[in-house]
Amino acid sequence: MKINPLNLASSNDFDCIIVGQGLAGTLLSYFLLLENQRVAVIDYPIQGRTSHIAAGLINPVTGRRIAKSWRFEELVGFARQTYEALELKLSIALWKDQTIHRALHNTFEENEWLRRSSFPEFQAYLFDEPSIGEIKDKIHEPHGWGELRGAAQIALPLLIEKWKEQLVNQGLYFNEIFDYQQLRFENDRINYRDLSAEKMIFCEGAKATENPFFNHLPFLPTKGELLLVRFHELNFEQILKHNLFLIPMGNGIYWVGATSRYEYDGPNPSDYARKYLINELDKTVKVSYEIISHEAGIRPTVADVRPLLGRHSEFHNLFIFNGLGTKGALMGPFFAQQMAKYLVGFGGLDEDVDIKRFDNLDKKGHFFKTPGQED
Repeated sequence: MKINPLNLASSNDFDCIIVGQGLAGTLLSYFLLLENQRVAVIDYPIQGRTSHIAAGLINPVTGRRIAKSWRFEELVGFARQTYEALELKLSIALWKDQTIHRALHNTFEENEWLRRSSFPEFQAYLFDEPSIGEIKDKIHEPHGWGELRGAAQIALPLLIEKWKEQLVNQGLYFNEIFDYQQLRFENDRINYRDLSAEKMIFCEGAKATENPFFNHLPFLPTKGELLLVRFHELNFEQILKHNLFLIPMGNGIYWVGATSRYEYDGPNPSDYARKYLINELDKTVKVSYEIISHEAGIRPTVADVRPLLGRHSEFHNLFIFNGLGTKGALMGPFFAQQMAKYLVGFGGLDEDVDIKRFDNLDKKGHFFKTPGQED
């Protein structure tokens, strides 16, 4: 289905108002427009937004335990289809197939890699003895290496920038900080300043912790910090996972990171993280480098590491689509389409992501027992 090119805002009446245009708001507005919905997006690029500094990594196997990414095959197929469609619409390159060369730091990690690679569900992804000859002497050699295939890299900042241009050109983008006090409910509609809609969907990222309608949900925001660097005498196209991720971003720039902290003072880059990143990078590469910038962002992570989709229990025309976390590039397209279908009445929500799974939460985000519930 083609996006209706006549979605120009000839009035201030809409089907849906989306608050936030990070990755979640970008993808949801895209799929709602495919459903011929009149969409308005309210957004203000505040400091700490992770979508604007994300590496956009899609990784089939993650973590120290070498665990398969949740629902990977189902999600990655739809993600590729979505990003390729957006590439055509926006005339940009978004999807890049990637290989990750992963350092194995000890015998245990090497044995675990070999053990996992024998499992049928891992055989398409895990391989040993990758070819790294051209960079071998410029990287501190670990105990061993594993090769991870089936990964991808998505140009998320570029996607968000170009989609914003589309929204602006159609008169669907409103650049302002959202004020919850200006929200009014009248005649089964939502009114915000001079805008009116049947539904409002909050896609605010970590700012959802300040949202009076959804801040009871179990958000566990984490602060991530990274460096953008240019290496001297070191050039590679694959992704390296050593002490840190080293991800090529084009034009000789590499994304180096990232940290993850639940406790932090604010959205600004910190001296602590900068020192940590430099120390870990020095333990990874043998060559000199230039630091281009030090970036920081707050991730909208959730207690059970699953997205948050659904309708408010009391205000039935308020919704949330959030919590994509570190795997947003992978999960975002599938659940954005599911959310769009749900909003227009064409489907339900997976139990794994529906906010109804947190019905037994008090206002502070703590679980409580229903009458008769056993320990």
